[in-house]
Amino acid sequence: MAQNMADEIRAKENDAKHIVAEAKSEAARVLATARTAAEQSIKEAKQKSHRFFRDQVTKAEQEAEATAEKTVEAGRRETEQFYADNKSRTTEAIDWLTKEVMSSYGNI
Repeated sequence: MAQNMADEIRAKENDAKHIVAEAKSEAARVLATARTAAEQSIKEAKQKSHRFFRDQVTKAEQEAEATAEKTVEAGRRETEQFYADNKSRTTEAIDWLTKEVMSSYGNI
């Protein structure tokens, strides 16, 4: 009976070792799967982040371009208006300048 009991204990120990080995193997497989899923999730998050910021930069560039065009157009209109408003004064300034030069230096 003692031999039978010892054999049964050894059998149970072997079964337990086998169960532990299978559990370790399963744990390693689950861990590898989890790592792969985590890496994939990180990769997707980075890609989404990159796309989001790229889209934001593109949008900001478009808005800046539109604002620049408006600013240039406003400056162009102001310049044309300034020119139109002061066009008549140009002749007066030229006449005055000519008289001043002629009075200072005479006919050269």
